[in-house]
Amino acid sequence: MTCISILKFEVIKHTPQRVTKLQDSIAIESPLEIRLGHDKDSFQTLAITLCSPDEIEDLVYGQLYSEGIITQCSDVLSIQVFDNELGLIAEVILLKSIAYNKYLNKRHGMIHASCGVCGKTEIDDLLTFQYTKNKQPIKSLSIREICMLPEKLCQSQLAFKETGGVHACALFDETGELLLLKEDVGRHNALDKLIGRALLQKLLPLSNKTILLSGRVSFELVHKALISGVTTLAAIGAPSSLSIEIAQANNLRLLGFVKNTGFNEYCNGKIR
Repeated sequence: MTCISILKFEVIKHTPQRVTKLQDSIAIESPLEIRLGHDKDSFQTLAITLCSPDEIEDLVYGQLYSEGIITQCSDVLSIQVFDNELGLIAEVILLKSIAYNKYLNKRHGMIHASCGVCGKTEIDDLLTFQYTKNKQPIKSLSIREICMLPEKLCQSQLAFKETGGVHACALFDETGELLLLKEDVGRHNALDKLIGRALLQKLLPLSNKTILLSGRVSFELVHKALISGVTTLAAIGAPSSLSIEIAQANNLRLLGFVKNTGFNEYCNGKIR
């Protein structure tokens, strides 16, 4: 696989036996500035993030939905993505009824690919956030089905196989079937792309679905998962203490260290 988010780079490979030159696949990391406006003359910067320079519309939809700026695709009139000397720019025209100014002062400076919403001024926003309750009956995957998810994720991580330098998140249905997979140099961007694509495909809320993350679970990722309405959030890596706290407070089933031999359950998603 070769795509816009991968470039070939000549490297010198060192081993105890020899030194050789070869072509390596490198994951591209590009700045992306997201600008919002009600017309082409009123754009203001929402955020600057570092991302893989593909599927930008999915990323924008997912970030706007996760931030609570939009609730449906029709809130966005257009998205124009273009490249300049400094990186990518996404100019988003919203319905005039969408009040976005209150979101602009929550982010300061550059938001790095590994940072997500940690530019927010108040972490308490996430601890006290009123998430929509999942009204559908919870149907969780079995232990055996959960243990099979990492292999399904691995088989579909095409950019990671080529570069070893991107994160991934995958969406599975109640039978363990893979529905969507997104990759990005940023963990939060990968999840935003997934949520954005789910929004465009009218899959939200993700009731009775499972999201699997390729790395660890931070509190920002739990927040985004809860916004999406997903029933179970699982990860190859570990959760942080704050992510567990938010999951427990909102009855999200949270799993970590998921592999083919088992996993840890930090919150079972049942109302206590």
